Parts: sequence; structure tokens; C-alpha cells
Amino acid sequence: SGVSRMRVNRWAAAGAVAVLSLALAVGSGEAGPSRYGQTDRVERHMLPEVTTGPLDPRFSPDGKWIAFSMRGDIWKIPAAGGQAVALTQGPHYYFEPAWSPDGKQIALSMDVDGNLDIGVVSADGGAVRRVTDNPRIDVEPAWSHDGSGIYFVSDRGGRFHIFRHDLAANTDSMITTEAGDQFQPAVSPDGAQLAYVGTVTGRLGTGGIWVRPTAGGEARLVHYEETEYRTRPAWTPDGRALLYVSDEMGSNDVDIIAASGGNAVRLTADAGDEYAPSPSPDGSRFAFVSNRSGPTVLYTVDMGGGPFASWHAVPIRSRRPRVATGRVRVTVLGPDGKALPARIYVAASDGRSYAPDGGFERVLSATETHYFDSVRAFEVEVPAGLTTVEAMHGFEYQPRRVTVDVPAGGVRTATIRLTRMVNLPARGWYSGDTHIHDLHQGRWGLSHRDFFDELVAEDIHVTNALIHMDGTRIMGRWSDLTGKPSPLSTPDYILQYGEEFRGSLGHIAMLGITHYVLPFESGLPYTAYAQPEMDYRYIDSTDAQGGMAGYAHPYHDRVTTPASGANSLIPVDVALGKGDFYDIASDYSDELASDEMYF
Repeated sequence: SGVSRMRVNRWAAAGAVAVLSLALAVGSGEAGPSRYGQTDRVERHMLPEVTTGPLDPRFSPDGKWIAFSMRGDIWKIPAAGGQAVALTQGPHYYFEPAWSPDGKQIALSMDVDGNLDIGVVSADGGAVRRVTDNPRIDVEPAWSHDGSGIYFVSDRGGRFHIFRHDLAANTDSMITTEAGDQFQPAVSPDGAQLAYVGTVTGRLGTGGIWVRPTAGGEARLVHYEETEYRTRPAWTPDGRALLYVSDEMGSNDVDIIAASGGNAVRLTADAGDEYAPSPSPDGSRFAFVSNRSGPTVLYTVDMGGGPFASWHAVPIRSRRPRVATGRVRVTVLGPDGKALPARIYVAASDGRSYAPDGGFERVLSATETHYFDSVRAFEVEVPAGLTTVEAMHGFEYQPRRVTVDVPAGGVRTATIRLTRMVNLPARGWYSGDTHIHDLHQGRWGLSHRDFFDELVAEDIHVTNALIHMDGTRIMGRWSDLTGKPSPLSTPDYILQYGEEFRGSLGHIAMLGITHYVLPFESGLPYTAYAQPEMDYRYIDSTDAQGGMAGYAHPYHDRVTTPASGANSLIPVDVALGKGDFYDIASDYSDELASDEMYF
């Protein structure tokens, strides 16, 4: 771990606070908080995740049930709602259910001791049979039409391709061999065609929708737009069209397009995000989840779609897990005896982590450490037995943990009192973050209040949230940049929005600005904006607005020669006397290499 301190003289001279920037370095100085050696976007956007609400719903072949993942398990619920029945149990995590054609089994992806593989469980629940056992990533199962095999996606060989597992022979064969990546397979109702998302040469994003014969032959492009692992094509029962998720209108919506291609029609229109459409077997409606209220909620709507008023919630009135459970009710207190917001880690008797119903369960990818932030007392359902709860509030308080024995069907209460090791604000130092994003393709519907509460729980006194563009999509809300602290700010916690310019020769964070400096990006392939010879226009524009400009996640690798440092304009800007600050501890850069270059 490392701690860096930077006193900003210009801020201090202007009467503002000095900032103490603290961070924990991940790994041994390696760039990127990745677990599987894939890109940041693959690991954060493509791979399955643990959620407190339903995700990836799928209608059963008879239309009576909807299966989905939630709380690390696979569940099924009557299509009209009612009691959700768990089909799996710990210690592993399970995701992405797919019904067999006869409705007797469900294929799934599973996290087994950090390895993602494919498994099968009875539709009535029970032990999970592991189908693949490969050290690479295996996810996104889809049954063949006759039930003899399971299509899945794997990065065996480095890139993602679609494979088919023969259940009788217990062998895997690669189906797609094109350049780039292919993923999210969907078999047509007659078994003759395979739809999937794959790379489109010369275009941005994770790929377009392709269709190819399952018996072999050329793939054809059905639809292209700039995607980000959310597309999830699903065939209509008549095989004539595909449902999929599009973010062309600024939020993720369910669209429909003819399998032969053409113009798409938007079926859901809402400010929130809708994900993972699944048509009913009779083609009258489809299921999906929405994050319009924060955690994902399961809905159905007529096949013609419509606005929120036409959606039908599928209520989860109760849950029936496969193991006996109880509840732990926890209060975190500060030295003054008052409730203290905190980051919380819950480790249950089955070896898994849990979060409160409706909570935002997060994970540190590199270590697979699950946590959530809480600003008040909370309650979590966990398997009966010994449960450990740990709380921390930033870096000035000593973390504490308690272990309680949770009774089956009962509630155990616990109080965690945190002691303060040092009062840094009293010395003129304030914890801060110069580079954070609130909206970046996450599937949990994060509101301003949710975001601010997380910052308070993490004890970040000064937060600069940066609005930016990823590809050609804006990540954030245009209206958040005002040049003033967020209305949620308090005397102790300040949130203010800025901008991040993303160039091919470095990224620049602009703090304290009142209006955007455009374009957001340059040097991005297949777009109109070439990388400028110099990028200090963004620094000068920030200075003219009375703000501060600095360098975000500066170096990903050690710079040993002038040539290896030529992927950044930072040295040139510094030679010209430009720039006000420089990230040392950053989520996605090499702390040691960046530190070495700074000095």
C-alpha cells in the first residue's frame, strides 16, 4: 500500500482547503484492477455480477416460470409473481440461467473459487453439475435446439469466441473463428440459426448483432450500433425477429429488429435502463429488468412494448432459499456514540458475501472482495451460522469486525464501534478524490443521493466527479456541471462535478470549471476528432475558468526509454509549465511507474 500527500499551494492561497489523497495500491504495482487479465470493460461490463435484485430473466419453455440470478443464486418465480424459489446454494456464486428445451434443467455460469465455468442444475433445484472446467473464462450458456449441447462463450486463446459443449461426448468445439470477439449466443427457435454479438471491423463498441447458420456458413450482420456488452439478443418465438438492448437514445432500452435486418423499433422508453429481454413462449410478452428505482426489478410487458405505465411488475412476495437463513441487524457507531456511515463487508457461514435487500453490492475485482456502503443501521439475510461483519470509515478510523451466530429463522443484532486513529481535518488535511465517475455503464440505478451517501460512507471529504465520454456516449449527466458544489454537499463533505478529456496521448482532469471544454475526446478511431499535436488547450481553458487541470492515471507501465514514454504528452506539457496536479494512486494506472515518472 502507499500514501501520497500533495499540498496544492494555489488552492491554499485562494483560501481553499489542502487535500490529502489516500489510496491502497492493488497488487504489486501492476496497472489495472483486473482479476482475469482482461480489459477493464470486459471485467466490469461483460462478466456476470452479484446483485440484490433480479438479473438475466428467462421464461421457462412452458411459460409458467421465470428464472433469474439474484444474491449469488439462480431462482425461479411464477410468471405472475409470488414466492421465489432458489435452485442453487453456496459456497459458489451462480449467474445467467438458461432453460433446457424440455424445461427440466437450467444451464448457468458459476464462479468456483475465482474460476468462471458452465454448469447445469435441475429445474427443481439441487446439486450443480459442472460442465466445463477450464482455467479461462466460460460464461453465457445457451442450449442447442435439441438439448444435446450447450453453447457458451470463452476467452480460450485470449479473445472471446463461441464454443459448443457436447453433453454426451463431454467435448468442447469452437463455433466462431472470426477476428475479434463473439459473445452472447442465442439459438433460433428452429435451431437453424445462431445470433450473437461480434466485432464489426472499422466501428466502435463491442460489436453488432450477427446471425449465422448453426450447420456452418457465412455470418451476416443484422444490426450495428456502438454497443457495450449490454445487447443480449433474444429470438422471438416465431424466429422472425430479435429483441435486444440498445442505448442509442441515451439510456438502455429494449428494441426489436427483423432477423433479416432493417430498422429497429424501440419497445421500452424510460429514463432508467432496461436489460436482458426474454420473450414468453407464446410471443405475447417479454420479461426484462429495470433499474429505474436503483436495484433491478423484474417486469413483463406486451410484445408491442410501451412506457412504464404499461409494464407489469413481477413481485417477489417471499423467498425460499435452499438453506436455513436468519438475519443480522447491525448498527455502526462513531466515537461520539452516534450512527456512523461506513463501508461494510459481510462474510456468511457458506463462504459467500451478502448485502441488504435493495442494496448496491459492489466488488473489488482484483481480490473478489464484496462490500456495500451504508449510512444507517441495516439488516441482511444470510445462511444460518457464524457470520462476520466488518466496518470501515475511510482511513482515519480503525476498521472493526464482529462475528455473530445467526439463528435459523431468527435475528441477531450487533453493534460495531469505530475508534478514530487521527483527526486529519483538524490539521488542515482533507481526504479527497480528483478522479471518480458516478455513471459508467453500471447496472445499478445510481442516483445523486446514492452516490453522495457512498462518498460519506467512505469518508471522502472532497470529491471531484468527472463527466466524460466513452466511445461516443456521454458518461454522466450534462446538467451536473455547474461550477458549484452539488446541492447535497455539506460543510464536511463536498461533491462537485468536473470533466475528463480523453485523448489518445493522455487524459486530463478539469476541476472547478463552469462549462465544458469540447470535444470530450480526440484520437479515437473512426471519429472526426484527430489527436491534437498538443493538448494544453484543455489546461489553458481550465485555467481561464479559475479551475485546476491535472493528469489522470498517468502511466500504466514503467518508462525506461524516451520511446516508451511517447504515449503521453505529459512531459511536453510540464516542460511548458502546464498542469496543476498529477495522480499517483489511481484505480487504473501503475502507482510505482507513475511515482517514478513524477519525481
